[in-house]
Amino acid sequence: MTSRILHIDDDPIVLELVKSVFSGDRDIAVLSCLNAHDALEVVKDLRPDLILSDISMPEMGGLELAHNLKQIDAISDVPIIFLSGRSRDLEVYDSFRKLAAIVLQKPVDPSDLRAKVRQLLDEAAQPGAAPDQA
Repeated sequence: MTSRILHIDDDPIVLELVKSVFSGDRDIAVLSCLNAHDALEVVKDLRPDLILSDISMPEMGGLELAHNLKQIDAISDVPIIFLSGRSRDLEVYDSFRKLAAIVLQKPVDPSDLRAKVRQLLDEAAQPGAAPDQA
């Protein structure tokens, strides 16, 4: 079964880099969106297994996006990984940590990103981990 990742970032280069990280994984499909509004449009139909989002985006940032996603019953339990391009200590992102499974600093090491994604997908696939998923 193919796992679906919804990746949201306002930087097309980052979108392509993340796609390339998972290009060799036949059991992972990445759908990219350039902004949070587009992500909210496709998320219900896509029903992703994991969401990967930039923190800082114009119009609607990662925190607001996460709050909106958590209001959608069909995907409220989907794990979120936030990526931050800011150089300051990520500990200041306590509000993000409450909504996300993981917060990673950009540029993220591809093998670390792949490992974290696999870990979360494996945890979500465990019986009882996500009661609404079939």
